[in-house]
Amino acid sequence: MDSGFTLVKYLGLMVGLINVAMVLPPESSRSRFIARIINDERSLGAVAKLEELNATHELLDDRDVVLVDGPLLTEGEGDGRLRALVNKALGTGRYVLSFTKEVRLNRVINRLLKADKPINEASLFFALLERFRLRHGSRGVLITTPVNLQGEVVGFYMQAHGGSPPVYVEATSNVIKNLGVLGTVALMMSRENYPIPLYIADKISKVSDELRRWFIMALLRVGSMSDVDPLLYRYIRDVLGYARGRNLY
Repeated sequence: MDSGFTLVKYLGLMVGLINVAMVLPPESSRSRFIARIINDERSLGAVAKLEELNATHELLDDRDVVLVDGPLLTEGEGDGRLRALVNKALGTGRYVLSFTKEVRLNRVINRLLKADKPINEASLFFALLERFRLRHGSRGVLITTPVNLQGEVVGFYMQAHGGSPPVYVEATSNVIKNLGVLGTVALMMSRENYPIPLYIADKISKVSDELRRWFIMALLRVGSMSDVDPLLYRYIRDVLGYARGRNLY
């Protein structure tokens, strides 16, 4: 699961086009295009993340494990949607794991060591995990001590195989009670220690210049009916589906 987005200014409004991409191994990939009117250009990324949480919540209906690109934790409005997602996963015995390649906050080390100064967590844990492998001859999946981040969401670093940089993971807490889930996820990891389905989702979630032009054409075609006509959403979706050539919700 991943999302991409672009902003279009139309008739004095700021309209965000969000593409939520889902990779469903081994069957298919899907895109859900969503148009949202926003008040602040800087909020578009957060709005896209909320749509990811909504799609992840729905995907738990028929998937035991859902992988998400980027952190689970959000700010403000996202808290309620994250709680609903976590409660559903815990209540149905399913799992949600998010992966972040570039970590800007020391969410793990600050809780483990009460460190105040910024530390490069990934480099530190890479050295520690490599030392552990050397000492114990371990070739399997290794993780750092999980820390509770918020509610039933835990954070840790995961290394699927030696020599690769550990990746930061936020997950529903039931993952720690069933480490076999991490073994399953490890089978999907690239040599760079990142889930291959998320590489694919990242690629297909991009909103290209061509798609942006199609979106603008759809807005212009509908014209002044856009703020009242419920067919706008369907029309834009169908136009983008034609442009992208992929199944949409």
